Amino acid sequence: MKEYFKATLALSGFIICMLFTGGASAGASGGELTGTWILTIDTPRGVRHPSLVINKDGDSYSGVYNSLRGPIDIEAISRDGDSFTFPLVITVPIGDIEVTYRGTINGDDMTGSVQSARGEVPFTAKRSGP
Repeated sequence: MKEYFKATLALSGFIICMLFTGGASAGASGGELTGTWILTIDTPRGVRHPSLVINKDGDSYSGVYNSLRGPIDIEAISRDGDSFTFPLVITVPIGDIEVTYRGTINGDDMTGSVQSARGEVPFTAKRSGP
């Protein structure tokens, strides 16, 4: 009977701990998506370092992508746990290029890929500010 009470007490403590800490890492967010991010993208034309400023309004994310071609507004950034995605249309002299950024966030780090009709290139990013 004494062992039963020890086991019950241990299980109760575990359940209380899970309730107050938000449970295990499954389903937990890898970090806040908002802030200023400096990306590193190894493109066929060389390494690029655009910045990405992400804002949150309620449950919605939006932002501004800043590159050598100037700022591009991002109307909607989708987030699911640690993952995010957003479309971007980049205007170049030969026309518009549609790309999709997909990635994951882990604290102050991002990793992912940029997908276009021409293929896919990886990117990494570091948060540079709030």
